Amino acid sequence: MKNIFRHLLSLSFLIMVTMVNTASASGLTLAQYREWNKDPIKKEMLNTYTAGMGQGITFANVYNKTQKIPMIFCPPNELPITGDLTNTVLAKFIAKNSFKSTDEISIILIFALKDAYPC
Repeated sequence: MKNIFRHLLSLSFLIMVTMVNTASASGLTLAQYREWNKDPIKKEMLNTYTAGMGQGITFANVYNKTQKIPMIFCPPNELPITGDLTNTVLAKFIAKNSFKSTDEISIILIFALKDAYPC
Protein backbone atom coordinates (compact mmCIF):
# COMPACT_ATOMS: atom_id res chain seq x y z
CA MET A 1 0.00 0.00 0.00
CA LYS A 2 2.85 2.36 0.86
CA ASN A 3 4.48 1.75 -2.55
CA ILE A 4 1.20 2.48 -4.35
CA PHE A 5 0.91 5.77 -2.45
CA ARG A 6 4.47 6.69 -3.40
CA HIS A 7 3.81 5.91 -7.07
CA LEU A 8 0.63 8.00 -7.02
CA LEU A 9 2.49 10.79 -5.28
CA SER A 10 5.26 10.64 -7.88
CA LEU A 11 2.73 10.71 -10.70
CA SER A 12 0.95 13.66 -9.10
CA PHE A 13 4.27 15.42 -8.73
CA LEU A 14 5.11 14.92 -12.40
CA ILE A 15 1.73 16.28 -13.42
CA MET A 16 2.15 19.31 -11.16
CA VAL A 17 5.67 20.01 -12.44
CA THR A 18 4.40 19.76 -16.00
CA MET A 19 1.60 22.19 -15.19
CA VAL A 20 3.98 24.59 -13.47
CA ASN A 21 6.48 24.44 -16.31
CA THR A 22 3.79 24.83 -18.94
CA ALA A 23 2.25 27.78 -17.17
CA SER A 24 5.47 29.61 -16.39
CA ALA A 25 7.88 28.16 -18.96
CA SER A 26 10.45 28.05 -16.16
CA GLY A 27 11.11 26.41 -12.82
CA LEU A 28 9.27 26.76 -9.55
CA THR A 29 9.21 30.36 -8.34
CA LEU A 30 9.50 31.56 -4.76
CA ALA A 31 5.79 32.47 -4.81
CA GLN A 32 4.88 28.95 -5.94
CA TYR A 33 7.26 27.44 -3.37
CA ARG A 34 5.53 29.38 -0.60
CA GLU A 35 2.10 28.35 -1.88
CA TRP A 36 3.08 24.67 -2.10
CA ASN A 37 4.41 24.82 1.48
CA LYS A 38 0.90 25.64 2.73
CA ASP A 39 -0.75 22.53 1.26
CA PRO A 40 0.12 19.14 2.85
CA ILE A 41 -0.07 17.23 -0.45
CA LYS A 42 1.86 19.84 -2.42
CA LYS A 43 4.39 20.01 0.42
CA GLU A 44 5.19 16.32 -0.14
CA MET A 45 5.63 17.03 -3.85
CA LEU A 46 7.82 19.98 -2.92
CA ASN A 47 10.04 17.67 -0.87
CA THR A 48 10.50 15.47 -3.93
CA TYR A 49 11.07 18.46 -6.18
CA THR A 50 13.71 20.11 -3.98
CA ALA A 51 15.41 16.79 -3.25
CA GLY A 52 15.75 16.29 -7.01
CA MET A 53 17.20 19.77 -7.40
CA GLY A 54 19.59 19.07 -4.54
CA GLN A 55 20.71 15.85 -6.22
CA GLY A 56 21.29 17.74 -9.47
CA ILE A 57 23.44 20.31 -7.67
CA THR A 58 25.31 17.45 -5.97
CA PHE A 59 25.97 15.84 -9.38
CA ALA A 60 27.30 19.18 -10.63
CA ASN A 61 29.54 19.23 -7.54
CA VAL A 62 30.90 15.77 -8.40
CA TYR A 63 31.60 16.92 -11.96
CA ASN A 64 33.38 20.03 -10.69
CA LYS A 65 35.50 17.92 -8.36
CA THR A 66 36.53 15.53 -11.14
CA GLN A 67 37.45 18.49 -13.36
CA LYS A 68 39.33 20.21 -10.52
CA ILE A 69 36.87 23.11 -10.63
CA PRO A 70 35.81 24.71 -7.33
CA MET A 71 32.85 22.90 -5.86
CA ILE A 72 29.51 24.68 -5.42
CA PHE A 73 29.12 23.60 -1.81
CA CYS A 74 31.00 21.31 0.55
CA PRO A 75 28.65 19.19 2.64
CA PRO A 76 29.90 16.84 5.35
CA ASN A 77 30.71 13.35 4.06
CA GLU A 78 27.70 11.12 3.46
CA LEU A 79 25.16 13.92 3.92
CA PRO A 80 21.92 12.63 2.36
CA ILE A 81 20.35 15.28 0.15
CA THR A 82 16.68 14.83 1.03
CA GLY A 83 13.63 17.01 0.58
CA ASP A 84 13.59 17.71 4.31
CA LEU A 85 17.20 18.89 4.19
CA THR A 86 16.80 21.04 1.09
CA ASN A 87 13.60 22.63 2.40
CA THR A 88 15.19 23.35 5.77
CA VAL A 89 18.23 24.92 4.10
CA LEU A 90 15.94 26.89 1.76
CA ALA A 91 13.68 28.13 4.56
CA LYS A 92 16.61 29.41 6.62
CA PHE A 93 18.24 31.08 3.61
CA ILE A 94 15.01 32.67 2.38
CA ALA A 95 14.27 34.01 5.89
CA LYS A 96 17.56 35.90 6.08
CA ASN A 97 17.67 37.20 2.50
CA SER A 98 15.43 39.22 0.20
CA PHE A 99 14.15 37.70 -3.03
CA LYS A 100 11.52 38.59 -5.59
CA SER A 101 8.49 36.33 -5.71
CA THR A 102 9.44 35.49 -9.31
CA ASP A 103 12.94 34.25 -8.40
CA GLU A 104 13.39 30.55 -9.08
CA ILE A 105 13.84 28.14 -6.20
CA SER A 106 16.52 26.20 -8.10
CA ILE A 107 18.80 29.26 -8.17
CA ILE A 108 18.02 30.14 -4.56
CA LEU A 109 18.84 26.54 -3.54
CA ILE A 110 22.30 26.77 -5.10
CA PHE A 111 23.09 29.81 -2.99
CA ALA A 112 21.38 28.32 0.08
CA LEU A 113 23.51 25.14 -0.09
CA LYS A 114 26.62 27.23 -0.70
CA ASP A 115 25.74 29.32 2.39
CA ALA A 116 24.90 26.30 4.58
CA TYR A 117 27.94 24.24 3.51
CA PRO A 118 30.72 26.60 2.41
CA CYS A 119 33.97 25.25 1.06
